[in-house]
Amino acid sequence: MKFSAQREDIHQAVAAVQRATATRVIQPILSNILIESLDSDTLKLSATDLDFAIETTIPAKILEEGRTTLSAKKLAEILSKLPSNREISFEIEEAVQTARIQCGTALFDMRTLPADEFPQIKQIDSQDFLAVDGKAFVRSINQTAFAAASYDANNVLGGVYFQLNDNGLEMAATDGSRLARRIEAVKDGSAASLNVSAIIPAKTLQEFLKLCASDVGEQPVKIAIQEGQISFRTPRFYVLSRLLDGQYPKYNQLIPAENKIVAFANKKAFIDSLERTAVMANERTNIVKLVLDKGNMSLAAQTPDVGDSKDTLEVLYDGDTLNIAFNYKYVIDALKVIESEDVRMETNGPLSPTIFKGKEENGYLCLVMPVQVK
Repeated sequence: MKFSAQREDIHQAVAAVQRATATRVIQPILSNILIESLDSDTLKLSATDLDFAIETTIPAKILEEGRTTLSAKKLAEILSKLPSNREISFEIEEAVQTARIQCGTALFDMRTLPADEFPQIKQIDSQDFLAVDGKAFVRSINQTAFAAASYDANNVLGGVYFQLNDNGLEMAATDGSRLARRIEAVKDGSAASLNVSAIIPAKTLQEFLKLCASDVGEQPVKIAIQEGQISFRTPRFYVLSRLLDGQYPKYNQLIPAENKIVAFANKKAFIDSLERTAVMANERTNIVKLVLDKGNMSLAAQTPDVGDSKDTLEVLYDGDTLNIAFNYKYVIDALKVIESEDVRMETNGPLSPTIFKGKEENGYLCLVMPVQVK
């Protein structure tokens, strides 16, 4: 196999697919990238850890067709050291399992592993897929995946609930202490009625976001679900992931139908005030106390033997005094993904679920449970 490619093209592609290589290597082949020629001017790069896979293609000059696998980590390191705007040539000697990489005066010989040992990555969207509005899908991931549990990736709480039906797209995530939900009034590209649901690992969606957020643009994302797997196809990438098995909690039952206490604040000012106050928050509990009073919100935090902090924020509120406390990180996470400049905070009391959402944003909400403090 012989080919050459521009350094920028192959460097970016290797960095992208490397995200899917196995971190704990049981099979050495899973730490490698599969490189194969598709035609005279296209090269495909793939990587997988058996649960998650990424494929992408780049333009290249294919002098001899073939397939090989190279260490993702070492190849990425080599490419990062080569000069920009240069062509890199690759020559694979299968008989001795060696790849010769040349760029100008630099020459590297790398060991290869046989491409036949590389696991097959299924193309599950070859026949049936849903074409979902790309911007809406990216927004939904951004506003939900952060709330999934990080302590157990195999538990359903480590996933994001995904449902697409005739009413649109709904995604939600919860770790038991907070809940984020986004509802988008979008239609998929098919004419038939549908009702598709799945629990997607939050890590998969976060990796998709890093890879494809800028790639989606105005293009739809093609989504396919088959035999416990889900795939996403964009103009540049094909991402395949396993789904999580289990029953997702009936999260809509946790959202109060009505909240009697409502306050409005500037989002940036609220975040800044929380971050200032949190400097003195206990690093174990992350608690910041809020006091809502007419026209003001007072914030306070303390750590025994270290010190305390206080701040005040102007808000739109004319109700009775409310003392409430939160893990400040949960509140900041919720506020950062709200798109409007002003946010709405609503609750029914100091220990009731508290909703954070945009003042003019009806499709998104984040519910955070307060903490009881003495």
